[in-house]
Amino acid sequence: METEKLAGCENKLGEGPLWCEEDGRLYWVDIVGSAIYEFDYDEAEIKKYPTEKRPTALGQKKGSSRYVVLEDGLYLWEKITNTVEPVDVLDLPDGVRFNDGKLDPWGRFWAGTMGEKGQKEAGALYCWDTDGTRQTVLKDVTTSNGLAWDKQAVTMYYIDTGTRCILKFHYDETTGAIANKEIVYTFQEEDGVPDGMTIDSNGLLWVALFGGYRVAVINPELGEWVDTVDVPAKKVTCPAFGGPDGRDLFITTASVGLTEPDLIEYPDSGSLFVVRGVK
Repeated sequence: METEKLAGCENKLGEGPLWCEEDGRLYWVDIVGSAIYEFDYDEAEIKKYPTEKRPTALGQKKGSSRYVVLEDGLYLWEKITNTVEPVDVLDLPDGVRFNDGKLDPWGRFWAGTMGEKGQKEAGALYCWDTDGTRQTVLKDVTTSNGLAWDKQAVTMYYIDTGTRCILKFHYDETTGAIANKEIVYTFQEEDGVPDGMTIDSNGLLWVALFGGYRVAVINPELGEWVDTVDVPAKKVTCPAFGGPDGRDLFITTASVGLTEPDLIEYPDSGSLFVVRGVK
């Protein structure tokens, strides 16, 4: 699979790519750079929308608004005016912020928190139901990260980066409750740490490896690493499928914390990448 640079956006911590079929655009965030980005696929143009608070994840809505997770909770972002409206803001402990989040196939929004200095078990995973009520689903999370759902198997997959594991839960589509936790795959230290995640139509998990220069393709039924997408960046953060036919894999990356030798060797760190025609 050939990886190409799609946009030289120089993100400090690019995350959360979201393809919106309605307008044919890709959206993502730069957490450290405090901005939401938009890529017009037809015109190959980037727009940057600065935010007052750090954005960490996005979710699709009809029209020009999107769900956006900011460092302290869930908001609605209006693209035309670049304004945000709070949906549910949490009083988080000092040194804790939101991280990855995603809408599930049944319309619930999931997002989790993390300790900004790597504090163990400082975070949690939350779910906002379709009526707006919030539940704390998991506690004692270190770095809440990738989420994916298999509708056919009624299964949720989840990554707490601090554990290096992909977890699997039975998912109750009626209530959003999760149960029967299992470890699907555990990454080794030399692999980098698992970050963002997406799932394809065959049920394979595509997992970004932060510090690992690649996206790992995991078969969760077999518990095996079955394929690899090499990325010319050290800190690979999150993959997502999209594009006009849904077959392109978009990959965000980060440049924050890299040494000068790292940046010389990987000058496109922080760029947006694409692998075309994956599925």
